[in-house]
Amino acid sequence: MALRDIFQGKRQEQSGPDFSDVDQQAAAELGRQGVLAPLYMMPPRFGGEESERNRLWVPPAAVELKDRWDGMVEQLLRQGKVNGYACTPEYKGDSFVPSRITVEAKMDGRPVFTESVSIW
Repeated sequence: MALRDIFQGKRQEQSGPDFSDVDQQAAAELGRQGVLAPLYMMPPRFGGEESERNRLWVPPAAVELKDRWDGMVEQLLRQGKVNGYACTPEYKGDSFVPSRITVEAKMDGRPVFTESVSIW
């Protein structure tokens, strides 16, 4: 967006998906359609449950990214370089679909590995 557009009050159209009106039921339906996919905050390979409490609905590309990051964290775990893990979702409004997720691996409480993806 050009500076003149900002000063003239013109807004840039959002080019990505807009999940602002997606509630839990709509997220599950979008999952059945393949628009969204389940993402487990604590991955099953780290002992996480495949349950509603641990599941987010996000676009499939976000699941793939997180799986890649989890693989990197797994290597750090095997090397003894980390001993803590968290996946934190951020939300906009009342949407059931997170707007961002952040994966963080820590060693004794200090961040060693941090990656985030903006979803919408």
